[in-house]
Amino acid sequence: MENNKEFNVDKKLVDILLSVGISANLQGYQFLKESIKLAMDNPRYISSITKIMYPTIATKFKTTACRVERAIRHALDVSFNKGKIINLNEIFGLKIFDEYEKPTNSEFVALVADRLTLEMSA
Repeated sequence: MENNKEFNVDKKLVDILLSVGISANLQGYQFLKESIKLAMDNPRYISSITKIMYPTIATKFKTTACRVERAIRHALDVSFNKGKIINLNEIFGLKIFDEYEKPTNSEFVALVADRLTLEMSA
């Protein structure tokens, strides 16, 4: 049963990332997936994104925390520049961002992690 739940989280996560224009060929895509899963498992990661989350991901992917942060920021920049970040409004059914607002790394991770946590617990 746990594997099925994990598969559903992965599927929803991929759907969200692709719909906001973050493609799988970007390094930040993998880092975002991992950071959102970490935040879902332990929401305290969000308040310690630079001190705990980035180093944790960096260790897993054998890179640096600085590169993790930069790759995530780049992925969100690509999404914003494509004009796709506002698709989050449709996904969440709320006006979260307008076309001129770009979420920070932690805002994006927290928002998606909270949403998926709510969906998975329902």
